[in-house]
Order: sequence, then structure tokens, then C-alpha cells
Amino acid sequence: RRLITEYGVEEWDRVLVFVSTRYASEHVAKKLRRYNIKASELHGKLDQDARIRRLEDFKKGKTRILVATDLASRGLDVVGLPAVVNYDLPRSTADFTHRIGRTGRAGKKGMAVTFITPTNEDHYNLIEKRHLKGSMVVEREVLKGFEPNENKWEVQSEAARVQVEGVKHSNSGLAHDKMFGGIKGRRRSKKDKL
Repeated sequence: RRLITEYGVEEWDRVLVFVSTRYASEHVAKKLRRYNIKASELHGKLDQDARIRRLEDFKKGKTRILVATDLASRGLDVVGLPAVVNYDLPRSTADFTHRIGRTGRAGKKGMAVTFITPTNEDHYNLIEKRHLKGSMVVEREVLKGFEPNENKWEVQSEAARVQVEGVKHSNSGLAHDKMFGGIKGRRRSKKDKL
């Protein structure tokens, strides 16, 4: 919200904001509307007519902010889109390139802004290493009023990197795993079992 008001309608007449989940798209759009910023969400749970209608409203400028999941990262062409904001990082590092490629098309300038937190800093570093490779100048700046506590940032960043040795699914049964969390992605799917 702060960036949207800072750049104003003249510079950022339309902004495409990427989030990771449907819930986040609805939540962020709702918060923006609360501050009288015309925003709508675009995600896979909407029917095709609703998606087309929201996209057309965005292209025509009726909606200033379109909060979208990765559904809109490929194949979406909005002429003269001045800015893309990565509210959440994509799961796949390749999708980052597709997201920021929505702006600055056909020789026009565009801006891509990505929010980095201690927990996703390593993922962003991986994106830089794999896809940007020094071909783009990536400025990192801290917004005034949002300066992180450096000590807390280091602790949270390190905690996101640490893996506990010997952790695996227990043989104690489903009730035990539900109670103690289990480990996502370790259990074979029905498809794998078949």
C-alpha cells in the first residue's frame, strides 16, 4: 500500500501483484480495497468468465491493482504495465522470470519489486543465482519505516536454513503423525503406491 501511494497514479496506474495462494490473493485485495484502492483478485478458483472480466477491467484501468496467483504469470499480456510486485516468491525459481516479464515489454520500461523476508531470503538468493546471473541490476533497498532488526533477521534466516538431522516419518501411525506434525512430502502418494 505504501509503494502504491508513494509512486502515485501517474507512475503506477496499474500494478500486478503476485501472491502464492488463493487465500492470499483474496486477503491482500480486500486489505487494499479497505483503503479505497481499486483492487481485485485473480486465481484458479474463479470461473473463466470472471477471470476474463477481471483481466479486462484491469487492462482498461477500471481496476488499479490485480492480485494474482501464478495463474497470471504466463501468457498474460497487459500493454504498458508499469510495475509488478512479488508479494510472495514463487515456488519454482523459473516462475520468477515469467512473473517479472509481465512488465517492461516491447521496449518500454517497467519495475519489478520483490519483498524479501528472513525466511525466504535463501530462496531469493537461489533465484538470483539461477536466473538473473548478473544480467540484471538488482538493487536491494529497505523501505523507511520497515527496517528489520538485524539480530532478529539473522536468527530467523538461520532458522529457515537449519534442518534437524534424523527427522523422518514415524512408524507410530497416523494419529501420532497428526499430533506431532509429521513431515510434508515424505509419504508416498496414492499414485506412487499404485
